[in-house]
Amino acid sequence: MVKIKLRRYFLSLTAFLLLPIAASTGWLQPKAAPHQVRAGLLITTPGTDQGTLAAYAAVLKEEGFPWVEIGPGDLNLTPGELVARYPAMILPEGLNQVLPSPLPRVLTDYVLSGGKVLLVYDPGIRGAGGERLPEPVLAGLAGVNYGPAPGGDQETYDDGYWQFPTPRLAVSWGITPGKLDRDNAVSSYGYGRLRYRHNRARLLDARLIAYDSRAGLNPVITEKSYPSGGVVIFVNIPLGFYKQMSDDLPLRSVLRTFLIKYTHLPRLVNTPQGKGGLVVNFHLDSNAHIGPLRAMIQRGVFRPDLQYSIHITAGPDTYRPGDGYGFDAASPLKGRPWVELMQKYGAIGSHGGWIHNYFAANLEKLPRQEVWRYLALNCDTLSRITGRPVLEYSAPSGNHPPFVNEWLQQHGVLAYYSPGDTGSSPTQSIFHGRQVSGNLWSFPITPYQEYAALEELMTAGVPLAEVKGWFDDLLDFIEEEHVIRLVYTHANKKEYALEALAHLANRAARDQEEERLLVWPMSRFAAFLNRYEQTEATFNQEPAGWVIKLRNKAGLADLTVAVYTGGDPYRVIGHHLTWRQEGEWLYITTTAGIVDNDIYLRRLK
Repeated sequence: MVKIKLRRYFLSLTAFLLLPIAASTGWLQPKAAPHQVRAGLLITTPGTDQGTLAAYAAVLKEEGFPWVEIGPGDLNLTPGELVARYPAMILPEGLNQVLPSPLPRVLTDYVLSGGKVLLVYDPGIRGAGGERLPEPVLAGLAGVNYGPAPGGDQETYDDGYWQFPTPRLAVSWGITPGKLDRDNAVSSYGYGRLRYRHNRARLLDARLIAYDSRAGLNPVITEKSYPSGGVVIFVNIPLGFYKQMSDDLPLRSVLRTFLIKYTHLPRLVNTPQGKGGLVVNFHLDSNAHIGPLRAMIQRGVFRPDLQYSIHITAGPDTYRPGDGYGFDAASPLKGRPWVELMQKYGAIGSHGGWIHNYFAANLEKLPRQEVWRYLALNCDTLSRITGRPVLEYSAPSGNHPPFVNEWLQQHGVLAYYSPGDTGSSPTQSIFHGRQVSGNLWSFPITPYQEYAALEELMTAGVPLAEVKGWFDDLLDFIEEEHVIRLVYTHANKKEYALEALAHLANRAARDQEEERLLVWPMSRFAAFLNRYEQTEATFNQEPAGWVIKLRNKAGLADLTVAVYTGGDPYRVIGHHLTWRQEGEWLYITTTAGIVDNDIYLRRLK
């Protein structure tokens, strides 16, 4: 009994003596509860536009942002609690036209407490009865009136352009180099300057970022900042609509810019090791493309350390059956030696169905079984030569109706080049509101204004120095934004093409050697993306830092998270990790194929 009492006394005394130490070190300080950090996708009118909601959800998932759909009932918190739980709120178009009466005040208090809000196109434009308001209820908060024109003009929107004051500002908003025309308007391959739907808006006290000059500097993107650190971004384009119409870049660039550069939201980076990725896609349509290959190898365009996507139309004909102008991949005297040689420079993919021009011109006229036969001939011929399955596809002349994807998926293809969604990241494409890629990854062409292949740039008279500058700007963008982009052209032995491609190859090889870039075939990136999509990632913020939990039954190797540190030093705690600091962002990569990983970040000051 005495021993027990003495022991209790000793423990009590020890605790008393340690109390000041514990207090001074923070052991006994009250701790704020850790909370999961996510962007809130605010929907006040659920069920009104499922296509738009699906478009936003698809891009947020592909970009690895933590997010959750929320409604007015989820906002019954103090402004400070809302900011901590949802550092960003996104109001998509079409789903928030009528805002419940308390909500504008809630959003205002949220911004005044440091919250960030993205308003897209039309939130709060209608009253409770559905009537169009002369001034949207969030106009003052946004600093821009996107309501009807003065005098009650009911023609409140127009199709116009999307322009930036400078290319540099456009790039800072995620617009891929080459996507602007000479007047800094967003353009596309084969079309030139693109038209977008805008409300007729008028600046109040926001900063103008992008505009439509055709309508007298009609605001397209605005920013209003608050002393609290809060900010409201207004985007005068129905972004989800254009995503559904095979124009992915507007929605993706705005979400990335808002969530990364304004909100500093952590994310799972959708590139291997968090590095930039480049796909160089060569199309070999006919025997006219055999001769240039030797010159391209001699100039260092093809080199083993750069792995390209090399797509071949394998048949003996090009324009019509029996013409003899094809690549003829099966012939040991024509195409076969080149297929065997080109394997060491990347992945051999299928370019259409056996007869390049004939297949492209008649694809939608031929019976489906005939289409399947041509596709199988092309893939099987190349596979027999290489001894490997064909995992990549590109459409001849860009003719790629959605039904082709049915066959590609059934035969193990992972990825295809696409003339839609130009200038954007690999995506699972949506067209007319319908998902058309299935589980295939679409790799959009990156154009230079309305051109893409080098022969088009040559014909248009674009100076060689300008093309080299574009390649440099594009690689800078890919590496700084940590994104994947595809450029494509055909085999060509003209000096213009050789010099341009050698410049690209030399720069890409240097950057890959310096571990800033990966030059891979699209199928290798697609295999990574298929595994990436299976990852569950949660980001919990604590007073001392972050707790990040990753789960993936297919393995976590080369998966990377990005966390904003703001220049503060952090200690990284965990297993099988490498990390690097880039500016104010910390990139942490799991190095082993484990299925679970917990990462702890502890602030050092």
